Amino acid sequence: MLTIAVDAMGGDHAPACVIEGTVQALQESGNRFKIILIGQAEKVQPLLAEYETKTLNLEFLHAPEVVTMEDIPATAVKTKQDSSLVKGLQLCKSKEANAFVSAGNTGAQMAASLFVLGRLPGVIRPTIYAYFPRISEGLTNIVDVGANVDCKPEHLVQFAEMLTIYQRYGAGIEKPVTGLLNIGEEEGKGSEVLKQAYKLLKEADAKGKINFIGNIEGHDILKGHATIVVCDGLVGNTILKFGESIPEFLGSLFKQSLEALVSSGKLDKQSAAVTTGMFKTMFEPFDVEKFGGVPFLGVDGISIVGHGRSSSRAIKNMIYMAEHMIEKRVNEHIAEVLNEA
Repeated sequence: MLTIAVDAMGGDHAPACVIEGTVQALQESGNRFKIILIGQAEKVQPLLAEYETKTLNLEFLHAPEVVTMEDIPATAVKTKQDSSLVKGLQLCKSKEANAFVSAGNTGAQMAASLFVLGRLPGVIRPTIYAYFPRISEGLTNIVDVGANVDCKPEHLVQFAEMLTIYQRYGAGIEKPVTGLLNIGEEEGKGSEVLKQAYKLLKEADAKGKINFIGNIEGHDILKGHATIVVCDGLVGNTILKFGESIPEFLGSLFKQSLEALVSSGKLDKQSAAVTTGMFKTMFEPFDVEKFGGVPFLGVDGISIVGHGRSSSRAIKNMIYMAEHMIEKRVNEHIAEVLNEA
């Protein structure tokens, strides 16, 4: 049976929503895996007692320390060895757990994953990606989205290679398509780093490691011209945070306009309700909680990170993502491909 370690203290709404999501995952899955919930006993156990857990494959592990969102990643990993974050990853290192899940401090989880688990053979830098909606069917992933702010050309190429492997084996995309995010489609566009990355991506394409279509621009992302959009972490994180703000911004404008139409009598309440339902459906592709979280690609183990604002539903889906990564053997495939002669 697979074992997944879950950080009970990670996230803005921890530990309550983490406990709820964990229980939901076990109940919904029919106990097909085991979960080790890690956190401060005085905070977790009273909340855990509110649920019927005797029939669940659930174990609790006390961790007296907590890595907060304000902690400096590298410092937290060194000084908080008894935290739920570090203890969870240590369970993976010792093979007592197959994967680790947290909605806590992303930088600290990356640092701890590298410190405790290390890199997969052949990996220069681990990375993290995000999901983006697209007009056409399927999905788009942007990489990197914050783990690596300063990237060399070879880093960008390896990000594309690792994400190609993930999409092929983990997402069932037969032929992932990579585009390099730039200020123009022409080969000579962009900084020296992007120009060199373009050249190396073409070489990786010639070797059959990726399917590179060249430079793409910002307006191409939602059109779905590429399943993989490569950029450095500064650009990727900026796009990610901007994208996350779109539903809230448009939702606010929609609400104001709808209220004005109802108040003026131009729209009745029943029609307003139908319109509201259509609006919500339109923005379902922006729902990041259906994926829950994403794995750090390139670390020698499965470390899944979620948004700090994760709800119980997101926690539940993060656990499913961990199970998915284990079963699809994505890490093994990454190591195999990156170390081919």
